[in-house]
Amino acid sequence: MKVARTRPGLAPPLPFAAIPQNLTTWPPVWWVGCHGGAGVTTLARLVGFGLDFGRSWPIATPTMPRTHVVLVCRASAAGTWAATGAIEQWRRPGLANVMTLHGLVAVDASPRRPPRIATDRLRLLRGWAPHVWRVGWIDALLAADDPHDIGASPDIEALRTAIWQRIQAPQDGQR
Repeated sequence: MKVARTRPGLAPPLPFAAIPQNLTTWPPVWWVGCHGGAGVTTLARLVGFGLDFGRSWPIATPTMPRTHVVLVCRASAAGTWAATGAIEQWRRPGLANVMTLHGLVAVDASPRRPPRIATDRLRLLRGWAPHVWRVGWIDALLAADDPHDIGASPDIEALRTAIWQRIQAPQDGQR
């Protein structure tokens, strides 16, 4: 079945939200969804560190530590379009000065191969984002009440290691 393509206009930017001042501990990373249903909550739980910040850029006050962000999208046309908007927004002057974006995680939207438009956009985003990781479809998550019940797949283990190493690496200009 051939799907008609439309030009969606400008890719959507993410809103900004202040980080709550009453945090007891500062997370090593803020997981941010580029769109609803990206899988942020499940991914953050499976990786085992960081906080799900919803669908907004976390903005810290000058007295807070630097924020470390990982964006999450589905490997679908709509998901990668939303990721394009978020990455374009981050690349504009200003955001990179107040946070460290470590990359984008594209979570497969089904057990089938992603559509060509999604893979083409992810290829483009590899040139714009600091890093792009792919996480394959995990069928067992559909029947799990808690993501920890199924354990971490090899994709999740590799993602956990890669992001942890990026967070621990010294950053130029980091406060």
